[in-house]
Amino acid sequence: MNNEKEMNMSVLLITYDQSEMNSSVDPVLSLVQEYKHVQLSENSYAIETDEKTRTIFNKIMPYLSSSAHLFIVTLVKPFAGPVLEHVSNWLSKHLPED
Repeated sequence: MNNEKEMNMSVLLITYDQSEMNSSVDPVLSLVQEYKHVQLSENSYAIETDEKTRTIFNKIMPYLSSSAHLFIVTLVKPFAGPVLEHVSNWLSKHLPED
């Protein structure tokens, strides 16, 4: 049954503009840390979850100003880009095949 749950897991890219946030502590990062995750760049993370993109979007939006930008998309292999080795390893391990 555990394998069945793992089969339903997906990796979501979360990227956002926090320039309007008032807090010195990033509440989005606090939420992201509740999941298996890797930081791709400043304000961009990949998380592994069985939740839908809309669910994650709805969890994050209350922490952002009305003028903030938030983008969430499901990731699959293959991927390309100049990423750090630990990021490449994490994505290789967690991303499903297209």
